[in-house]
Amino acid sequence: MATIDDLRQTRINKLLELQKKGINPYPANSQRKQTNAEAREMLGQKVTIAGRLRGWREHGGSVFADLVDQSGQIQIFLARNILKEKFELLKLLDLGDFIEVSGEVFKTQVGEITVKAEDFTLLTKALRPLPEKFHGLENIETRLRKRYLDLIMNPEVREMFVKKARFWSAAREYLSKKGFLEVETPVLEGIPGGADARPFVTYHNTLDINLYLRISLELHLKRLIVGGYDKVFEIGRVFRNEGIDAEHLQDYTELEFYWSYADYRDLMTMVEDFYRFLIKETVGDLKTMRHGQEIDWSLPWPRLDYCELFEKMTGINPVQASLKELFQKAEELKLQPEENLGKGRLIDLIYKKTVRPTIIQPSFLINLPVAVSPLAKRSPENPEITERILVMAGGTELGNGFSELNDPLDQKERFMEQQRLREAGDEEAQMIDLDFIEALEYGMPPTAGFGMSERLFAFIMDKPMRETIFFPPMRLEVKGKK
Repeated sequence: MATIDDLRQTRINKLLELQKKGINPYPANSQRKQTNAEAREMLGQKVTIAGRLRGWREHGGSVFADLVDQSGQIQIFLARNILKEKFELLKLLDLGDFIEVSGEVFKTQVGEITVKAEDFTLLTKALRPLPEKFHGLENIETRLRKRYLDLIMNPEVREMFVKKARFWSAAREYLSKKGFLEVETPVLEGIPGGADARPFVTYHNTLDINLYLRISLELHLKRLIVGGYDKVFEIGRVFRNEGIDAEHLQDYTELEFYWSYADYRDLMTMVEDFYRFLIKETVGDLKTMRHGQEIDWSLPWPRLDYCELFEKMTGINPVQASLKELFQKAEELKLQPEENLGKGRLIDLIYKKTVRPTIIQPSFLINLPVAVSPLAKRSPENPEITERILVMAGGTELGNGFSELNDPLDQKERFMEQQRLREAGDEEAQMIDLDFIEALEYGMPPTAGFGMSERLFAFIMDKPMRETIFFPPMRLEVKGKK
């Protein structure tokens, strides 16, 4: 059985033969005038199309082949009596090559729309054979490492990424129509903030300082609210140096928006409408599947109390419980809590095990404790909880928002508590950002903020996050080793 190296050498030999005949196997341009989809609508007309050869069926002095471009597949017919001596060049073509074909569109006896080739031109000679159509690219690790092959072999994967483009386009459309200004903020930060996460660190040679890849968009966007903008949003990459699972990656796209003179109640009204718009524009329906369960986004979203659910599931009140009680509960649940975890981290650990998996249909989780919400405004009715919301569905978190904390003294104290946890060994606790505190001291109006990531897209596609990213982070592959 021929090896990949044997097959590659055969193709190189064909390339050399083409060059001997004066044919450039890699010309710089193409005369394509129609996509395959456009050509399929032009019965009886002449077209010039181009794409990758994917099928090849010989019938004596003629060949039926399949040509694929981004718009889809079309059949081409190449006959010796039409192409004359150029027909002999077909033996130097292989599946995977890119060619250009000119000819009339007709319908075969079995009703297949086909282009009758009057001429063809080689555009790119492929030196490696494509995997077998049905058995050559099944391993998920191979598909993700060689995503280009995954896209070639699996049109449903290509279509998923078209949907992803629609998803972000719809987000921009919705927010822009609501009067939000799209902005850009730095990826490199002196102090990472806005989330509980371990950052990536890098070094700036010219400035001779360490910088961090941002873990959130939040603190710079709120500086813009201080600066006088009423509504801003950003869609950008964020980076978190943490574990990989079905819902977490180190490098992903996040959307955050900030809305002056609004609070978390306004957010709930808007976010419910926003998500329905996103999902309908992306998949054309408001019912999606997740792990075999139907998720209905059209129904009114209930508002569930975090503390009440926590106490119902665990028997302890997260606000009133002591650090010792929370630690014991985490051990009872076999969560293996680290000794240096603070109250907020323990509450979050227990919540993720007990409360979160039970919320299946779209809901708002509200009234989160201050201990797990260092950037959210306290409730005037109960200063131990915050005006914060989590969008929940399918047992996971799909969005986070709150009435923003704009009291600089309260914010500084919460940062200092986070810093104490960090010094005690919690690498995900937030750092003190004194410049942000100074910005707040100039005054930030009442503001609602909200963030969501491409986890929502992965959720509605019913796939792990890394499968919905073109090139997810992976271990380096050592050549020559399996």
